[in-house]
Amino acid sequence: MTRATILGLLAMSAAACGDEAKTVTPDAPTEAEFVTVPDEITADTTWTADKPYVIPRFTHTFVRKGATLTIQPGTEIRGEKGAVLVISRGAKINAEGTVDKPILFTSNQAAGQRTPGYWGGLLVLGNAPINVNVKSTPPSNEALFEAFSNADGESGKFGGDNKTDNSGIIKYVRIDFGGYNFVADREFNNLTLCGVGSGTTVDFVQVHGGADDGIEFFGGTVNVKHIVSSQNEDDGFDTDNGWQGKAQFVIVQNIAHRPGVVLEATNGYESDNHGTAASFEAEPRTLPTVSNVTLIGDHNFTEQPSFAAVFRRGTGGHYMNHIWLNFPKGIEFRDPQTETQLLAGNLTITNSMLFSNDASATNLPPAQATGDIIEANYITTAGATAAGRADPHNSFGVDPGMPSAMMSRTQPDWKPMANAAALTAGAAPPNDGFFDTSATFAGAIGSVDWTAGWTKYPQN
Repeated sequence: MTRATILGLLAMSAAACGDEAKTVTPDAPTEAEFVTVPDEITADTTWTADKPYVIPRFTHTFVRKGATLTIQPGTEIRGEKGAVLVISRGAKINAEGTVDKPILFTSNQAAGQRTPGYWGGLLVLGNAPINVNVKSTPPSNEALFEAFSNADGESGKFGGDNKTDNSGIIKYVRIDFGGYNFVADREFNNLTLCGVGSGTTVDFVQVHGGADDGIEFFGGTVNVKHIVSSQNEDDGFDTDNGWQGKAQFVIVQNIAHRPGVVLEATNGYESDNHGTAASFEAEPRTLPTVSNVTLIGDHNFTEQPSFAAVFRRGTGGHYMNHIWLNFPKGIEFRDPQTETQLLAGNLTITNSMLFSNDASATNLPPAQATGDIIEANYITTAGATAAGRADPHNSFGVDPGMPSAMMSRTQPDWKPMANAAALTAGAAPPNDGFFDTSATFAGAIGSVDWTAGWTKYPQN
């Protein structure tokens, strides 16, 4: 969708959305201080660190098929209101920063005045398998991203049959204050990965202060490592539509609140197979393998029921070496199709710690209405062994030994204290070439703090 098209649509809907279409003008820098990003990038392009790049107001900048966008270490990309950078299928992004010079994607507002959800963040569309439309008539292995219209054409679609598809490199990158709500219930996130393949590198990425999810996967097979999802206003790590990738070393810090703003439930995890009841069993099924994750909630967030994790709508997945700590509610399993996956051993939680997530000793929600899944039957030792299943080796009520600074907004610390129980609570992750098998601790950090030097936690 071109900038002109978007501005025209916004003009027609100004009364409803409370905003009006305006001439494209920068929110922070002057004309001499920035480079304006075009509506589309059709040839190989390099962005350098000498000036910030600004995506104009309500512009979807597409990197089109066949083009590669290279972003040098230390470069800053700013989005004006409603802007988003889209890497289309067949295009690539090579955004490879360093510890000392990470690449920053942020709102084009003054520092200290950046608003969650002001812009749309980074969206990557790939050719890997998804299940969005496999049960549609006629069935299809691709889909149009939910916040786009048919006017965006092929560049707005994702999905395919290439599991090893390569959309480039995103490494030592920070993305903050994204999550623009372009259409009701069809928000962007700080980082959105749609049908992205395993040939893509996503490593050392921070997603901070967004109005929607920190990171969301719509299918695909992409693997991710060293992810910090801090102070986002919806779920920390959201998986949908058949994501079958892997993840290791992930931190979720869900403590974002804005006075006077009613937020959505800020779950640590939210995992669905498919959003439509008739397609809860769609294939490929959401079935990731995830190890070494620290998820921290906030008991003070009571506006919405927020869980350490919600697994629903037929999802699967293997989760090990986790810490879930301080959420208002514990882990929740929902829907008969999800219990089918639990019974088949396709949804497992092992060698993990749940502590201080609610008032109950088990840190698990009480039984709900008829047909509710009893979480204890699958993730506690007593419940699983009584049901004839293997001991999942999870602990409940054991303090993992995290520092009080885990809750800090400006200088958080997620490294366990000396002799912490978390340091010996895990097990060796799968030996498949992706996972660091020496990480036999629970949580994202052992003896070395891999977040040091490149992450930041800006406040408003």
